[in-house]
Amino acid sequence: MGDDSVKRIYIESRLWKFLTSEFLENVKSRYHYGESDMPLLRSVAADMAGCMRWQESVYLVYGNESGAQENPSVQEDERDDGKGYHTTATVIMTFGIGIDLLQERYQSTGRMLESYMVESIGGELLMLGYRELSGWVKERTGYNVTAQHFFGEDARYPLAQMPEALARAGQTKVSCNDGFCLTPKKSVVYQIELSKDGGGESCTEPCAVCSMRASCTVRGRDVQA
Repeated sequence: MGDDSVKRIYIESRLWKFLTSEFLENVKSRYHYGESDMPLLRSVAADMAGCMRWQESVYLVYGNESGAQENPSVQEDERDDGKGYHTTATVIMTFGIGIDLLQERYQSTGRMLESYMVESIGGELLMLGYRELSGWVKERTGYNVTAQHFFGEDARYPLAQMPEALARAGQTKVSCNDGFCLTPKKSVVYQIELSKDGGGESCTEPCAVCSMRASCTVRGRDVQA
């Protein structure tokens, strides 16, 4: 934890503020809910917002140019291809344990539709989180996020590397067990590629540069064209 070559940044994303009527209309359309489902969607979104306040977190972890070269997982992706300097960073994003407890409460009382709505809303909110983080990185660091790589879905980033990535972050909100399952469940750990000096356009639409786009059951139809 005392590695001075690693920089750790905590980002207060406040994604719960994006749970607006317009956002829920998009959820309704994508997941084929009817107009009659909107009151329940709003109720679930309100419950989720209450759970996420002060619990959701985003951590960005990266090495400086000299220190990063000492980390094999970063060195592998650093290159100079004539289009600018590239390096990688680790992102840890979570909605917090409160969302897990909310979903468990729904399920224990037989409210399975509400439990599924948590999944629907959560999936869209994660997509928004990727986009918001990309903008934050560009604004605060000058780097463009040009690719996303998820552990276990990219040969360069096996699941076995995920515990090390979590350890480097020096945080306690997200953990994984021996089977590489994350707690809280509504969490994600992934690597982003960063470039500077015109080395690629910013990742404004995460699906376009996501390593999971070919196998994603939610977004696959959107990115095949």
